[in-house]
Amino acid sequence: MSESATGSERSARYLNRELSDLQFIERVLEEARNPRHPLLERLRFLAISARVLDQYFSVRIAKLERSADRADGYVTPDGMTPADQLDAVLRAANVLAAGQEAVWLDLREALAAAGIELRTPDALEEDVARRLENWFAQHAAPVLTPSIVDAEHPFPYVASDDLCALLEFEERFVLVPLPRSLPRFVPLPGDACAFVLLEDLLRSHARRVLPADGLRECGVFQVLRDNALAKQDHTADLLAVIESSLRRMHLAHATKLKVSERISAAGIRFLARHLDLLHEAGEALELANAERIEVRRMPALADLDALITPRVEERFPELLFPPHRPIYPPALLGADCFDVIRDADVLVHWPYEAFDSVVDFLRRAATDPHVLAIKQTLYRTSDDSPVVAALVEAAQRGKAVTTVIELEARENESSNVRLARVLESAGVHVVYGIVGLKIHCKATLVVRREGEETRSYTHLSSGNYHPGNARIYTDLSVFSAEPRLGRDVVRVFNYITAGTLADTERLLVAPKQLRAALRTSIDREIAVARSGGPARIVAKLNALTDPEIVEQLYAASEAGVDIDLIVRRHCALRPGVPGLSSRIRVKSIVGRFLEHSRILVFGNGGTIDGPDATVLIGSADLMERNLDDRVELFLPVEDPAIRRRIVTEIVGANLRDERQSWSLRPDGSWVREGNEGFCAQSHFAGA
Repeated sequence: MSESATGSERSARYLNRELSDLQFIERVLEEARNPRHPLLERLRFLAISARVLDQYFSVRIAKLERSADRADGYVTPDGMTPADQLDAVLRAANVLAAGQEAVWLDLREALAAAGIELRTPDALEEDVARRLENWFAQHAAPVLTPSIVDAEHPFPYVASDDLCALLEFEERFVLVPLPRSLPRFVPLPGDACAFVLLEDLLRSHARRVLPADGLRECGVFQVLRDNALAKQDHTADLLAVIESSLRRMHLAHATKLKVSERISAAGIRFLARHLDLLHEAGEALELANAERIEVRRMPALADLDALITPRVEERFPELLFPPHRPIYPPALLGADCFDVIRDADVLVHWPYEAFDSVVDFLRRAATDPHVLAIKQTLYRTSDDSPVVAALVEAAQRGKAVTTVIELEARENESSNVRLARVLESAGVHVVYGIVGLKIHCKATLVVRREGEETRSYTHLSSGNYHPGNARIYTDLSVFSAEPRLGRDVVRVFNYITAGTLADTERLLVAPKQLRAALRTSIDREIAVARSGGPARIVAKLNALTDPEIVEQLYAASEAGVDIDLIVRRHCALRPGVPGLSSRIRVKSIVGRFLEHSRILVFGNGGTIDGPDATVLIGSADLMERNLDDRVELFLPVEDPAIRRRIVTEIVGANLRDERQSWSLRPDGSWVREGNEGFCAQSHFAGA
């Protein structure tokens, strides 16, 4: 499409990425409304949707603000300026937030009817109220720290996402942060399935924290801030730069202020003034960007899944999904992993098959006297990760261990800095990657001496080496000892550590090769279709927003290629438009598990399950950032049994799914396919 195209011409071809992202959050929220799901799982979906919307304000809206401030003339593929987008998404996001509160009010009633109550201190029996006051005095009051704000005491640091109480007195305001070390939902003594809010206890017993008269009201607020790291020095040590940036994050501007309805208009103006959400209007201070100030009965709905305590789960198992217990990959069960992988590649499908197989592989490598070296990329992992423990043990046993840590992994910067320090102190060689590129690929290399040979064992994945994520994200990973693949993974690690990529034999690597390889594959399908042959593309992704890829898929559609896209989150492509995308279908699966695997299948003149098809699995979505600004990997799958399993079983089940699927219409709306019928996730989970 030409750069001179009008906004209406652009919007006719592309959907807006930011609004598409909000539509995904709305689909998650719809699962909280879905009566097919158990009640506590609906509550969990609500908390997830609220958490993702909070992240949206801290990441996407903050980025739009910075872009709008630059006024550099940028126009999105769908024809919107950053200011246009900002205005549109703020309106849509606030409608979505109001919908979340409405769902919470409905769920609160349903929970109370089921026996899970959220009560207020003034409605408690006298004995219970007294015992709760004693709990507050003994356990909460010593932890809480009131801060007065006046000429001598500046407005204190309030971290993004944290909850803070505002005590309003006749002539002053006092802030009391509510730390995460205290439960927001405090169980009643003698009834572990009934709760009061910590902020309600503070309101009732404020004198335990601040013995002062004249308290008018006590409400809570939450601030969301721009979470981009303000890196001011790109020439210094990257770890030191990131640490310095993290220390300055409290200075980041507010993108959203959420207040409880108990906070007065004066209290809102007080908070808005200190968070730079006021502007001068003559002699009066007026609220600026009022759409950024949200008044709710209970802010911070992302906390709601804290109501699902072990006691609640034990008492109400019928209000939860049946427990999911992943199976150990049959090929690796009860066998030496090196023997198995040396004989044949092994595919593992998380969360239906256990992440323990990866942990056991690394533990075996750490203790095996024949293993010489271990190399691994870590984008995200848990603070208590068994993967990290295995790497530490390997280094302590004298093996050469190299770990590539992405310090700028969104929302994980602090934990990755801590992780880097732990690994370095254990003797691990820690690398931070390539300037200007995020290391988003997921790869492990184990080098082992076997007699006169030195063999490389590899593990490649679409998902992070995070045991928690692997229980709820659907991902594909492959163990292999195939020599060409081993050499390629060595080349990739050398590219990350030294900045030069040698020609690969199997792997497709971004940003050097992947875009061109995808363009070649799509062009091949176009040529097949024009020659009258069967042409087919199927892709399973988290996101599709890259304009070049979208345009090429449009061309393929109108050349006669049948295209099915399974896109979980945001999609900029308009499907089903006559003369543009008539042969393209787009669906999204939103269910119990988060669909995260990336699979690309090209028919190459045959069926997608045929011997000539190209089957790729990897770490990249089809977004500009993934193809151009990140190190990503796609693996062409050669093993016939694994290809058949991926295409026939996994992709086939996703295409057949009806119960948790949504279809994208040409006008950009998403329509649920149905609440009945086949469910791919239930099928894989054996439910």
